[in-house]
Amino acid sequence: MSTPTAARTSTAADVVEPLLRLTGITKRFGGVQALTDVSLDVAPGIVQGLIGPNGAGKTTLFDVITGITPPTSGTVVFDGVDVTRQSSVARARVGMRRTFQRAQVFSWLSVEDNVLAALEWRGGGGGVLADLVAWPKRRSLEKERRAVAEEVLRRCGLMELRTVPAGSLPLGQQRLVELARAIVDRPKLLLLDEPTSGLDHSEAQRYGEMIMSLRGEGTAILLVEHDAGFVMRHCDRIAVLNLGSVLAEGTPAEIQANAAVRDAYLG
Repeated sequence: MSTPTAARTSTAADVVEPLLRLTGITKRFGGVQALTDVSLDVAPGIVQGLIGPNGAGKTTLFDVITGITPPTSGTVVFDGVDVTRQSSVARARVGMRRTFQRAQVFSWLSVEDNVLAALEWRGGGGGVLADLVAWPKRRSLEKERRAVAEEVLRRCGLMELRTVPAGSLPLGQQRLVELARAIVDRPKLLLLDEPTSGLDHSEAQRYGEMIMSLRGEGTAILLVEHDAGFVMRHCDRIAVLNLGSVLAEGTPAEIQANAAVRDAYLG
């Protein structure tokens, strides 16, 4: 007769492969070393915080991850594929999206058209001629895209502003437009750079609710944010950058209890 085991043995099926794996990322700009041997895993469906003092290398790391700037050395693996030398466009098209420290909207377009712009790369077949003759398939695709955009605008609290030029909005609402554009074509990984900067309390609360909703849908989120309280409330794990290197990585409780982190950043 078999005897019960004291504990369940883990198997390969229990191991969740990281959606994003950074290995040995180093970045130099001439004589300035912005990042030094940064390695970090981000699992699917979690919120990973990235904090540190000004000049720690957080935005540079975002630029390396998204393909805006190549690393001097190291690798970026996304969804099992080495994308280190792929363009930012190629990475976006396989599910990597980001927002920026300075809100970047198409100021002359309406809020709705800003969001729809993120879906245009998928095309619709038939080119300009199909648009001119109103080819039924193109009309159907346009209707579907507008329905998706409306749902995202509703989630972000932007429906009443859909026809307003995005550039005329205050910063907080522009950040929500940028978020809507980033998530309308469902991302696997969403990188948010200082998302609550310029937001009032209610806007920051809505943004936080959106982050948790996206997390619940399986989107991985990498979050750079100076508001330590916001980070501690919304992140599953946090990495701390200091002078371009990873100082510590762990749960919010572990980071708060880390003496080196308190000395370098939290105070």
